[in-house]
Amino acid sequence: MHTAPDLELRQLRYFAAVAEAGTVTEAARRLRIAQPSLSQQIKKLEQRVGAPLFRRLPHGMEPTESGRLLLTGVQQALAVLGSALDAARAAPLTAAVGVCRGVPGGVLERAERLLTAAGPLSLAYEPADSAHQPELLRTGALAYGVLRAPAADTAGLDLRVLGDEPLGVVLPGRHPLAGRTELTWSDLRDLRLLWFPERRAPGYASAVLARLAEHGWRPAAVVEDSGSHTLFRHALLGHDDLVALRTRSAVGADTGLVWRPVGPRPPRERLLLAAAARTPWSRRLPDAPVECAC
Repeated sequence: MHTAPDLELRQLRYFAAVAEAGTVTEAARRLRIAQPSLSQQIKKLEQRVGAPLFRRLPHGMEPTESGRLLLTGVQQALAVLGSALDAARAAPLTAAVGVCRGVPGGVLERAERLLTAAGPLSLAYEPADSAHQPELLRTGALAYGVLRAPAADTAGLDLRVLGDEPLGVVLPGRHPLAGRTELTWSDLRDLRLLWFPERRAPGYASAVLARLAEHGWRPAAVVEDSGSHTLFRHALLGHDDLVALRTRSAVGADTGLVWRPVGPRPPRERLLLAAAARTPWSRRLPDAPVECAC
């Protein structure tokens, strides 16, 4: 089995251009390179092939028998390569999208509309904590991220707001407070908070707890780490002194639970769409931050 010499695609293109143009001068003009440089590349190619590829005639360059055989192969190879490049460009891109826990379906739909507005794009969603997404985006492990703000260490990222909603109180429908249309902070004074591991989104956790403390509520936290709505629901239904904080859109139509606004000045959940700056992925982001009517 013969091994091919270490040929450069550029030299093969130059060779085909000279053979088709008939002269180095005309080929150099078509390629927009200097004639001496083109002549040098042809000589290097002949050395690598191990055979003369042209006869140098007064009126131009004529392929030798070796040159004609090589030209046929090069033209076929360039045609195949061109077709492959066209197919590769036409294939839909696939982008890995990291999603933090508890993101409402409507927010993901909004992200998908924004990202596919610039052209076909297949999105592959995968779970990723808000705390980990910035580094995954910078290293290219993720193309996009949906994460909670405030997020630490967002240097080198482009960020857009996907959602901005107030947090309300989630509690069982049979709870004494469920009959009210709106709650106050004093209503929650003796209740515990069903919470999440703060390492998943430390900036968001700190901001929410700080706002609760401003209103005089420093609840004992019951940490639920499974991410399962079934277990979340089970915990709330099993303890009358336990409530959770969620946005209204995140609760959905669970008939066993109710959502009630709490005030004044409730903490908010801001969800961001992120991509590494100055990348093909970031160029698909809207020019201006997303205005969300939440």
